[in-house]
Amino acid sequence: MGGPLQRRAGAVDGSGMRGTAILVGAAALLLSGCLLPDRGTPVHVDMRAGEFWSGRGRLLEVSDDQSRCRVAVRHRSGYVQERWVDCRFVHARSASDSAAR
Repeated sequence: MGGPLQRRAGAVDGSGMRGTAILVGAAALLLSGCLLPDRGTPVHVDMRAGEFWSGRGRLLEVSDDQSRCRVAVRHRSGYVQERWVDCRFVHARSASDSAAR
C-alpha cells in the first residue's frame, strides 16, 4: 500500500482553479460597485459636481425640469456611486474621450 502516488483521472489541476478564481474575482468586482454600469450615456462630470476619481461617468436619468441629472461616477475611494448632480456639470464626451476608453 505504500507505493508511489498516482494521479487519478479527473483530478483538478492548477489551471481549473485559476479559471474559477478569475470568475469569482470578476463577480466580486461587479457586485462590490467597482465597475461602471453598461447602461446610460457616456458623459464627463465636471469636478465642481463633487470629488471624483475621474470625470468619466454615465448619465442614467434626467429630471423632468432638466435641472438635475442622475449619474454613475467613480469616487476617489474606487467605488462607483450613483448620485443626482446639477446638469450644468454634466457634459457630452468628445469622440476622442470615448475612443480612449
